[in-house]
Amino acid sequence: MDDESLNNRNIRKAFEDCFRQYFKPLCVYAASFVNDEEAAKDLVHDAFLSVWTHRHEVDFTRPMYPYLMNLTRNNALNYIDHLRVRERHEAAEMQRGELYEDPRADNHEELIADIIKRIDTLPGRCSEVMRLCFLDGKRYKEIADLLDISVNTVKTHIAAGLKILRDEFPPSVLLLFFTGARSRRRS
Repeated sequence: MDDESLNNRNIRKAFEDCFRQYFKPLCVYAASFVNDEEAAKDLVHDAFLSVWTHRHEVDFTRPMYPYLMNLTRNNALNYIDHLRVRERHEAAEMQRGELYEDPRADNHEELIADIIKRIDTLPGRCSEVMRLCFLDGKRYKEIADLLDISVNTVKTHIAAGLKILRDEFPPSVLLLFFTGARSRRRS
């Protein structure tokens, strides 16, 4: 076995040991910032992915936990900032909501029916994931378990579905639809 392949094997082993040892404690740490177990797991996963991507630059002989805590904290803070920006954007869209009108819809019920019809015609699993998430009110993890796919695959389908819907409906109309769908599920 040559030196490079031995070095790659050592790096892989060090990374795997590090992952096994620190993944759960880092998830607890991330959850202390974001108060969402699934989001915390994703943030820690992203920290380990960053380490793996830069594995040839990382010195695995040095303590990894402080480095991973720093990456996780930064990921969590960025995630929180992203949520705040999204909330501000949604609030601004709600305020401008009166400016948008969909000429295809004479009333609210027709517009809801148009959006639901469009969700039903989305390609492949995207339609099923969008329906489970936005119409049935299931969480990403529940959808992933139900369809036997990963949470990241659920997120990918939702991003693709929202992109298609955004191209066809004004953002404020979609926001009103999805917030209305959420409140309809609660009642």
